[in-house]
Amino acid sequence: LSRSTLFLGIGSPFGDDQFGWLVAKEIKEMLKSSQRSHIDIEIADRPGLNLLRFLEKDYAQIILIDAVNAGVVPGMQFTLQSHEILEFSGFLSSHNIGVAPSLALANALNMPIDHVLFYGVQGEHLFVKDDVLSDAVKKSVGNMVQMIVNKLIAS
Repeated sequence: LSRSTLFLGIGSPFGDDQFGWLVAKEIKEMLKSSQRSHIDIEIADRPGLNLLRFLEKDYAQIILIDAVNAGVVPGMQFTLQSHEILEFSGFLSSHNIGVAPSLALANALNMPIDHVLFYGVQGEHLFVKDDVLSDAVKKSVGNMVQMIVNKLIAS
C-alpha cells in the first residue's frame, strides 16, 4: 500500500466556499521547500461523485478540506473521521452531490473509506456569486493550515 497522503481542497470560486482551495494552496506553498514526495495536494471544484476517483487511488490517507453549513458560529472548525462524515448533515448543498453522499456510495460499493478524514469550517458568506471571503473564514484558513502543517511535521 502506498504511504502517500492526498490533501483535497474542495470548493468553488465563490465566497467562503473557497476555503478548501485556499487551505490546500497554502499547504502547498509551505511544503514546497521541504521536498515531501509522499504528499499530493489537489483542488477540486465541487467534485460530486468524482470524489470516488480519488478514493480509487492508492492513498494511505485522504484529507478532504471544505467549507460547511452546519448552522453554527462562522469560523467554527470541524474534524470528522470517515464514518462521522456519513452522518454529518452540514455539507454545502451547493455541491450538488456532496461529500457525504459520495462517501456513502463508496461505502455501499465496498470501497474503503476508513482512511478518509475531513477538515471543515463553518462558512458565513455562502451561496453567493462573488469571491468575497468573510473575516471568520479568512482567519480559519490560517488556523487550519497551521494545524495541518503541525500534524505533518509531527508525523
